[in-house]
Amino acid sequence: MRNFPSHIHHFSWHSKISLELPIGFEEQDEDPDTNSAIYADDLDSDDELGAKVLAKATAVPEDQRDAYRLLAVQSAEIPERSIESFIECSVDGAPAVRQTLVYEQEDLGIQVLRHETFAQVGNIVFSLICLAPAARAEEYTPAFDHAAGTARFVLL
Repeated sequence: MRNFPSHIHHFSWHSKISLELPIGFEEQDEDPDTNSAIYADDLDSDDELGAKVLAKATAVPEDQRDAYRLLAVQSAEIPERSIESFIECSVDGAPAVRQTLVYEQEDLGIQVLRHETFAQVGNIVFSLICLAPAARAEEYTPAFDHAAGTARFVLL
């Protein structure tokens, strides 16, 4: 019996991030002005809320070696966000942090899972911001962990 792939490789020249997402995620938008790309799962016509992944590269001053940590702290300090998990790790050999936050998205009337990974190479912070309804965390968290674990930074 043949095994079929469960993930597909994505890369954006704007974000400089290569990553794998489950089949069904597609590139939704790329923005050269913000060095970012957005991927979204392929939603069915039943209008069920799915997930999005923002991949972004941000230049920081040369002397800010812990900018990736600072971004994580600032995100977690936004009012009404609660920290579910926080780990220090590495992504593609770069120092990184990964955290999950939950908060109420008032305009949608749902709890949102925000899975964030920030890594720094020199003066560039790479961010993966993954959003999904908290009610679907069991489904999406493994996909977001896989995306962060397969992320590679292309510095040419």
